[in-house]
Amino acid sequence: MRVHHRPLVATVIVCAAVFVVTGLSNGFSRALFQDAPGIDHTVLRTPPVAAVQAFLVLGVAFWLAWKAPFRPALVSLVALELVSAHATWVSFRFTYLPLVLVAGLVAVGAGLYVRLLERSRAEQAAAAEERVRRDERLDMARELHDIVAHHVTGMLVQAQAALVVAEQDRDKACTMLNGIVDGGTDALGAMRLMVRTLRDNGAAVATTDLSADLLHLVEKSGLQVRANVELASDVPPELGRSVLRLVQEALTNVRKHAVDATDVEVDVRLGADAVLLSVVDNGRAMPSHSGGFGLVGMRERVHELGGRFFAGSTGEGWLVTAELPLEVRA
Repeated sequence: MRVHHRPLVATVIVCAAVFVVTGLSNGFSRALFQDAPGIDHTVLRTPPVAAVQAFLVLGVAFWLAWKAPFRPALVSLVALELVSAHATWVSFRFTYLPLVLVAGLVAVGAGLYVRLLERSRAEQAAAAEERVRRDERLDMARELHDIVAHHVTGMLVQAQAALVVAEQDRDKACTMLNGIVDGGTDALGAMRLMVRTLRDNGAAVATTDLSADLLHLVEKSGLQVRANVELASDVPPELGRSVLRLVQEALTNVRKHAVDATDVEVDVRLGADAVLLSVVDNGRAMPSHSGGFGLVGMRERVHELGGRFFAGSTGEGWLVTAELPLEVRA
């Protein structure tokens, strides 16, 4: 059944049920406003039956105002209100008619309130997620100065040296161009990393020793962590910042969301052409653990670096893994 047909189908069923009960309890002739003596079905006119009818009608009215698209909801709500008013008029005349109308308006108002509340929460969640994505792209100036400027400065030094040497030995000066080309390639690759890899506020500060940085981060995390770090010294510093940031965010998620975690394992190692990292805990994950904005930022960072990312439950805890390629060329 298509979703947009459900409000109409539910309305038809409830309206038909209310009309049938009205006809059985008062006579179908009277229910159709015909001049007839009618009947007095005491069982169907008892408070429990009236309560069930009211529950069905108000429940469907609440659901329509909450979930249904505007046009089907409007048509269905008008039909429900008319059928309810008809049943009340036939059975009790004016006695309970105002109460039925007010109760219907309250149910519709409650449904609209919940609809607006959910929409507001969804918009806030989308805005918060967008802020996380935007924050992952902010504060690039210092990163560019620290990394790209280093490469560019080296290129300038080599170019100046080549100019000086060219006056005496043009062949030797030409051989120095290879170093300038390599430096330019590295600079463009680093710039691509910096443009795509952006830091959150409070990110860990990386030094030239990534292994020491990771071990220091583990020590100050406040968790019982078993760390296994196997890295060479030639990990690009621009990539090291992302590795450190991912581990930091993963440990933060453990601290915030892993209930009763007693064991956390951090593994970072250098593969053939990528840095492989994983953070796993044995805590019971709260529902927010699977949808936190920290995971959004981590996934965004790894994706922009051309790597692979996974975060999910292991059945006995929570696992975060990432694979970051070593070479990112322009």
